[in-house]
Amino acid sequence: MTERSLADHVAERDRWARSARGPLALVTTQLVEQPQPVWPVPGRWAPAAGGLTVTADAADGIVVDGVPVDGAVLVAGDQAVVPSTVAFADGTAATVHGHTLRVWDPASDAVTRFATIARFGVSPSHVTSGRFRATTGQEDRGSVVDAAGDPLVVAGTVSTEVDGVPLELLAVRSAVHHGAARLQLIVQDATSALPEDDPGSSYSMGRFLYLDDPGADAPSADDSGADDSGAEVLLDWDRLVLPPCAFSYQFACPIPPEQNRISVPLRAGERHPVDATGTVLH
Repeated sequence: MTERSLADHVAERDRWARSARGPLALVTTQLVEQPQPVWPVPGRWAPAAGGLTVTADAADGIVVDGVPVDGAVLVAGDQAVVPSTVAFADGTAATVHGHTLRVWDPASDAVTRFATIARFGVSPSHVTSGRFRATTGQEDRGSVVDAAGDPLVVAGTVSTEVDGVPLELLAVRSAVHHGAARLQLIVQDATSALPEDDPGSSYSMGRFLYLDDPGADAPSADDSGADDSGAEVLLDWDRLVLPPCAFSYQFACPIPPEQNRISVPLRAGERHPVDATGTVLH
């Protein structure tokens, strides 16, 4: 694995969860299709080319790109060359994705209550070997979708074995992380079906596992004469992580593809975000 140590990984995940742009801070996700107010922030918001406009008086205390708003201002979305920054007088902030306004509160109730991400125990047996085979572009389209129905880019399949059960899992492409290309598995397993107060349970909608992308070393269906056994990958199930939707209802959850719904329990990795008493936050 090219990732940092498991201890660093765990610490990074807890820091991310409680950060100002972490999942616990997201308090509103509002699609703006016409001029309207958006709870809990001031101003009147409307769709615009490249993002949203906000109309407000100086007394509303909205600052866009470092300039107080007094009138109507364009808020550039996150696809812009330079996305806008939005700050409010109460310490909250906002970002724009398409025509959706996201409001972040670094002092939200969830951030305040959060203690840690509960995890299963660590074991060397939680690392399995697998083989990755890339797929072709034609096979990518619409094979796996997120909760909004938008297609995710399928990279290929990963074959491995857990508790004697052979698996062939669909992998999607993930964003570069710490300079390394990664694959992502969106999985559910038997622990997802247990009540959240069961010590053997994990988040009901599933979890993510990221793998090093073997890249050019991985044969595809188009590789005439290539070794069809695939490129070797390691699956460290202790690095199973919760999706952002496990922390806030404001996030949509990608749906695990059918072949990634595993019948055996994966008692490894993250389980739930919890408070100081061990109560699940979400």
